[in-house]
Amino acid sequence: MEPHPQPATQASALDTLRVITTVVAPTIAKGVIKRRALVEALAQHHGLDTKALRLLQDLRKKYGNGPLRLRIPFRSQALLLDPSHVSQVLSETPVPFGSATKEKRSALAHFEPGNILIADPSRRAQLRPIHEHALATNERVHPFTRHFKEVVSEELRSLLPTADDKPKKEVTWDDFSAAWFKIIRRIVLGDAAREDESLTENLDDIRRQGNWGFAASVHQSRLQSFKDQVKHYLEHPGEESLVARISGGPGLDMESQVAHWLFAFEPAGMVTFRALALLGCQRDEQNKAINQPGFSRAVVLESVRLWPTTPAILRELTEDHQVGGRLLQKGTGVIIFAPFFHRDNQRLDFADRMATSIWTEDDAMSSTGLVPFSAGPAMCPAHNLVPLVGSLGVDEILSQATISLVQPTLNTLALPGTLDHYEIKLLLEKRKPAA
Repeated sequence: MEPHPQPATQASALDTLRVITTVVAPTIAKGVIKRRALVEALAQHHGLDTKALRLLQDLRKKYGNGPLRLRIPFRSQALLLDPSHVSQVLSETPVPFGSATKEKRSALAHFEPGNILIADPSRRAQLRPIHEHALATNERVHPFTRHFKEVVSEELRSLLPTADDKPKKEVTWDDFSAAWFKIIRRIVLGDAAREDESLTENLDDIRRQGNWGFAASVHQSRLQSFKDQVKHYLEHPGEESLVARISGGPGLDMESQVAHWLFAFEPAGMVTFRALALLGCQRDEQNKAINQPGFSRAVVLESVRLWPTTPAILRELTEDHQVGGRLLQKGTGVIIFAPFFHRDNQRLDFADRMATSIWTEDDAMSSTGLVPFSAGPAMCPAHNLVPLVGSLGVDEILSQATISLVQPTLNTLALPGTLDHYEIKLLLEKRKPAA
């Protein structure tokens, strides 16, 4: 007879409160759906992500490798502290670790209520192949890469110094994002969407509402207006756009699927801009990106590892189940705080510096907790596409200019736990052609 499994270790009320105030609250305050610039700045200048990391390291030392059950009334939550548990949970998604958690449903219902991320397993099985085909999930190079490269080149041209009398040009997030949103709309919907700023503005409005999750009701008329805008492009897909590769049937709410692509490509822009900042303060690495094909892709992946755009990966148990030999009950929410695993300097000697050499064939190393695009059956279906488009952006800038990071000042051997993309300022200097 097998021994009865032991329940997961439970944190004290005080330690639970520390997790809520140091990890959960700052993550929510930064904006899980639409970033809040003020809180991002506070997080960088007060080292909030580093404080969260140190707290979890202290809890691991105190309680062991977990999972650690938090003492939260009415909502059972378990915090993972061991990379092997991360690997187990992500590999056993969506059963028994469902990805459609209560928290996720409450946020995404505001702008993509029918999206795959909050679908039940049977519906996921219908939707996943549609996403994988459109995004070319299993292909390093998307079939439309040549077109995407042209789009990126055309839209980033406005950022580059061109005139001989003005060989230098400063670029802020506002400058970069204006070009990036045009790239997003053209890649996802087609060239006709290039100037459709109202689409982006409407999505931003309902994403801000989504930040409030349970605390705000869904603005149904605004949501329907946005979905009608997306529907127009679904009915008239641009040539070599992602929507042109959709083969979904009726009743699958394709507007919600496309809404997530539009949403997720904004964090991809943050990742790309931070990658440029990393190269702007490391001239040797910048030269490698210029001279070594594929190097910029690894820089983009490092940007996601160092500063995850999805800091909390959430799961919810659909049945009683063991994690690391400890029993968790059905309905328990599972929290994977990605910055803890990505920047754990007690476990990783490269935690706080750029380490492009760790990325070879895989975009996830769940056994070590490095999951920039999650992992397992629910791994982000754009885990190849996002680094591809990001690296196209980096390569385009470097083909014309040398990058210098104006602000903030970064210690490349001890990179900060938070890098506020709103604060980044780059100086682009027209690069002289090689002899």
